[in-house]
Amino acid sequence: MIGVRERFIEEVGLAAEADGLPRIAGRLFGHLLLSPGPCTLDEIADALNVSKGSVSTDARLLLRHGWLRRTSRAGDRKDYYEMAPDFFAGIVAYRLERWDALHDLVAASIPDFSDESATVRERLEYLDEVQAFFVAGMRQLLLEWRSRNEIADGHDRTVFLTPRS
Repeated sequence: MIGVRERFIEEVGLAAEADGLPRIAGRLFGHLLLSPGPCTLDEIADALNVSKGSVSTDARLLLRHGWLRRTSRAGDRKDYYEMAPDFFAGIVAYRLERWDALHDLVAASIPDFSDESATVRERLEYLDEVQAFFVAGMRQLLLEWRSRNEIADGHDRTVFLTPRS
């Protein structure tokens, strides 16, 4: 019988997979969410029953997204992985990048469909407008969060975004 911990980790993996990430990346994320401290790649691979190579690849992916951070211990040559201090901001930044890419595609394509029916053109224009509205709002919320978070405890937990015009 699968335990609560294992079920949670697997569900996080499935959620990540539904968002276009590798399932192991999601499981790694779920494992570290439940870990009280940093873990080595070997520890994570053993806990998830997957190869160290897969864990290493997906750890690098999550590092790039700002969801994890790599740490070390004095006298130990191994790398340790833990949740980034403001990992949720990294998740929001990742989603914003994906929404930006879709918005850019739609906005650039609208002129290409000028000969389409009014219904098609209106759908594309609606998608362009609604995406721009929501992405701008989410970007502003993320900036406000970063500012609030820096002021609250003096620690910089920022996740950097490329400003969009």
